[in-house]
Amino acid sequence: MILKEKEINYHKLKRLIGEPIKSDLKSLKVIGTTSFFLKTFKNKKDSNDSLKIDSKNNFELFENGLLLRSNLSNKISAIPIPVNDLLRIKLIRGKEMINPFPLSPMWILLKLGVSILYARYFQIYKFNEYRIEEMKLIIETIDYGMEMIENSYKFESQQRFFENLNYKDKITIDLNKASC
Repeated sequence: MILKEKEINYHKLKRLIGEPIKSDLKSLKVIGTTSFFLKTFKNKKDSNDSLKIDSKNNFELFENGLLLRSNLSNKISAIPIPVNDLLRIKLIRGKEMINPFPLSPMWILLKLGVSILYARYFQIYKFNEYRIEEMKLIIETIDYGMEMIENSYKFESQQRFFENLNYKDKITIDLNKASC
């Protein structure tokens, strides 16, 4: 069920997916995602009810599921996704190209054993030393199928969020290996 802005209220969400998970500064648990851009959306039950392509979407963690919030031109919609309705989540990391030139700051850091996650920020020639394709998020529920994209620089935080959901049998993380 896609809820329009006027239909989104605490009591309806509580009945469908429980209470929202509160942030806990001690555990530093991720309780939401960054924004993903919707590229495909399929409503399996009602073809007239849809989210707009290229809308900005993020997920919030609730006790019994996820809440997908969608925003396009300040028109807000939401889809509560109970855990039982969730069929699969697939997070695909974009392919990396790592090609630092000798004696560049990025090359030196990599030779010193610094992780590529940090060294990639010290490129001299952008897109020549390090490049990563966009990540994809594919979600299938009983009622919906959707594919979204986002910048792969944010992959690690999104990976932590989806791995911490404890929906082990429903989540697939695809790590594309780097090419040098």
